[in-house]
Amino acid sequence: MTLLAPAGAVASPQEARKAYGAQKAQKPEVPSVRRVTQGANGPSGDASVSANGRYVVFGSSADNLVPGDTNGAPDVFLHDLRTRRTARVGLTADGTQAPYGGSAPVISADGRYVVFRSRGLIRGREQTGYFRRDLRTGATDWVGGADDLYPGKGTLVGASVGADGRYVSFTARQTGTGRPGHRTAVRDLATGGLTVLESPYASEARLDDDGRRLVYGESVPAPVQHPPSRVFVLDLRTGQSRRLDVAADGSTTTARSGHPAVSGNGRVAAFASWATDLVPGEDPNGTGHDVFVTDLRTGALRRVEAPAAQGHSTVPSLSGDGRYVVFGFTPPGTTWGTTHLYRTDLRTGRVTPVSRTADGTPATATTGERPVDAHGRTVVFSSADGALAPGAPSPGGDVYVRTMR
Repeated sequence: MTLLAPAGAVASPQEARKAYGAQKAQKPEVPSVRRVTQGANGPSGDASVSANGRYVVFGSSADNLVPGDTNGAPDVFLHDLRTRRTARVGLTADGTQAPYGGSAPVISADGRYVVFRSRGLIRGREQTGYFRRDLRTGATDWVGGADDLYPGKGTLVGASVGADGRYVSFTARQTGTGRPGHRTAVRDLATGGLTVLESPYASEARLDDDGRRLVYGESVPAPVQHPPSRVFVLDLRTGQSRRLDVAADGSTTTARSGHPAVSGNGRVAAFASWATDLVPGEDPNGTGHDVFVTDLRTGALRRVEAPAAQGHSTVPSLSGDGRYVVFGFTPPGTTWGTTHLYRTDLRTGRVTPVSRTADGTPATATTGERPVDAHGRTVVFSSADGALAPGAPSPGGDVYVRTMR
């Protein structure tokens, strides 16, 4: 696998800006883009792609993507980019359609398993929770629910899965107490064992491919503790954890950090932060939101240069090999949350637009869990901008796939 280059070989911020300026002067590259949910009669999103870039899972409210969709609820679907066939994944253990549908899917790197949120898929399991479906055998297994973390007082907010589907993390938010908290657990589907993180604020958890390293954020309600949010990496085998939003001299930032990500090979982590004191040198964004990348072996930390000054970079995702980071960018003068997607090559510093129409216009888009393949060539996302691909857009938005060079 390609690893993140050592600090001395990584392009400096100045070199990255020069490279980006040179790109703008050249004829724009137009990567191929395709609408995965062409013809859907409802909105689709939460797209996730396998490591080889072939299989995409997503959630959709459309009822015309497959025959016999009569449950009147959003469902989880699998699309094969090679054959262009779509199948429904959110099914009960006996293969019938899920009575309550499904949502929030993520596919394992090997493309065999899909984890998603649903209810009533297994006899005796009527509560809402996360399930794992084996696409090869059709088996559906229970992963866990909010009651595992907050009995009677929680709601599920996210899940992540290892490469071979054995390890699944999931998070619940505490409700009905007036003081919100988050707890995260990791289920070993081979043994049934459940590991609950000690932190009462752990959320946004992401597993690496072998299920050993887990990155997560802590969103601590003020004034209980400052800073109000920060990011960590935890070794699930040794139990050792360390904070990621730390400067080279060991000092910790007082700014808010979150949206952690980890590469499949467990070598690289990323996060977003308001911090201006994590790396030396002038921050082109000033006090804007930035994406940072750290080498988990050496501890080297760098800021990912934004496509333009004064904007905000956020919600990073890493390719499996750790070379590419995909992130959202809110341009200056636009409403927070108006994100255009970009991909940065951490080896060369090259920045390439992802959510861009054929004429070069940036399009607002969002990503789900695991939106980029192992080598950073396939990126899946959702958008309501119908100009991204030929054909009629679906009401409420579509899932798209961008093939990069």
